[in-house]
Amino acid sequence: MKRRDFVKSMGLFGSSVLVPSMLGGVGLSSYANAASFGSRNMINARAAVLGEVAYSAPTVLPQVISIFLYGGPSELAGNLTNIEDINANSQNPYNASLMPDANNTRFTKNGFWGSPDNNLNAGGNAMERLLEKDRMTVLRTLNRVKDDSKAHRPSIFSNLTGMIGEEDSRPGIATNLASVLYANGAISDNALFPFVTFEGDSIVFNQGDTSIPLGLKPISLNKDLRNPYDRRSNSALESSSNDQEAVIEALAQTVMAAKQTRYQKVVDSFTKRGEIEGFINQLNDNLQNTSLPTDPDFVATADDPDAPLLEYPGGFGDRLKAAVNLVIHNPDTLFVSLGNNGLGGWDDHNSADDEYPGRMRNLMESLEVAAKHLEAAGKDNVIITVFGDFGRNVNLNNSLGWDHGNNQNLYMVGAGPSAGPGIEGNELGKIIGKTERKGETKENRQFTTPTDDSYQCEPFAVASTIYKYFGIQNPEILTGEDPINETATPNEWVDPNA
Repeated sequence: MKRRDFVKSMGLFGSSVLVPSMLGGVGLSSYANAASFGSRNMINARAAVLGEVAYSAPTVLPQVISIFLYGGPSELAGNLTNIEDINANSQNPYNASLMPDANNTRFTKNGFWGSPDNNLNAGGNAMERLLEKDRMTVLRTLNRVKDDSKAHRPSIFSNLTGMIGEEDSRPGIATNLASVLYANGAISDNALFPFVTFEGDSIVFNQGDTSIPLGLKPISLNKDLRNPYDRRSNSALESSSNDQEAVIEALAQTVMAAKQTRYQKVVDSFTKRGEIEGFINQLNDNLQNTSLPTDPDFVATADDPDAPLLEYPGGFGDRLKAAVNLVIHNPDTLFVSLGNNGLGGWDDHNSADDEYPGRMRNLMESLEVAAKHLEAAGKDNVIITVFGDFGRNVNLNNSLGWDHGNNQNLYMVGAGPSAGPGIEGNELGKIIGKTERKGETKENRQFTTPTDDSYQCEPFAVASTIYKYFGIQNPEILTGEDPINETATPNEWVDPNA
């Protein structure tokens, strides 16, 4: 029986069995022998499958900032290449200034939605600059074909767990990553803030039925990097606010001394709390007293000799600034989930032309500053990924919006070449994929699809790509999809039911 057939027969895909932590701390080699499947019970069969996760530590562990655009963003800000055909077949016409002609102002040279008028710009101007400086790659054919429900919950769940389908017991991408790295000694449970969320609960950190060390569970921060371990004033204590910290610490030490043998984990947690509090306070002090770097793209002139400091846009940009500062100043932080707070939702069924451009502009201008910030800091091991639930139709419906579709863009952003060689296998500065419009004229289901000679991949390939960055040599065993590889066979797709 082929390995994948065996895995499917055991029901192991679509569950959380591929991570070591659920095995109660059993030590597992990254190349464990899987020969004795037949004589093992379920838990050992799971261990055997886990043993097939081949791991080789990269020279430097990457750091990932994951931006997930809940609601499903339209691809059009990053792909207007089919706009003339789209407009000719749409139920309602698009703005004429989006059409590529001699006088157009919103269709950039690489087919992004930009404009010299900032109110009409959907981030395309920033995309052009990012592309030109090799700080962004755009994959225009992240195309959902398998498990094509076009519904929010199953799409979000499958994209953030890296597997087809929707199961609450399945761990998220970051949880799988934590488990594999921990099993292979690539990360310690004493690391400071290895996994961080700026969006609260996220399926990307879904624990499912796994049990990872406490130190590898996500910690929640906000744009101000508020200390989640700071002790607050307590009215039950008869002391001033100035010395309450000392009173609480003395009480904690007294209790711990009496219970140390029985409650060693609690004692360790108090010690860890103090360490984390000190780290966050020091980080905040450093950031408050340190300006952002100057713009690395600035070209001095006689009239303007001084380079300006980088400045993030407000709203979402404030949160991205905090995430970038965290990965720059804390190499222990490996995965940050940012969500799209500060941008609004992306379920643009109506009034899309009014709402969508401003959101995309804020997102892309924030990403441009982030890439410059990383470059100025020499952080070539950081990658920012941006995608959402699914794509959207390109027909402008009777509410002047777009309904749920398949194809979307994946944006990957990082520092430019001057920061260093970057993550192996992640060369930035490319546009990948070509699309064409499909659908009956003047009907709602108008959409783009990869052309026959174009590379495409499923959203699950994003998880495989992240796993590969971190050293997992065969990430397809976790997702069923190969990592992104634009040199693969054009339009390659395997029927999941075959």
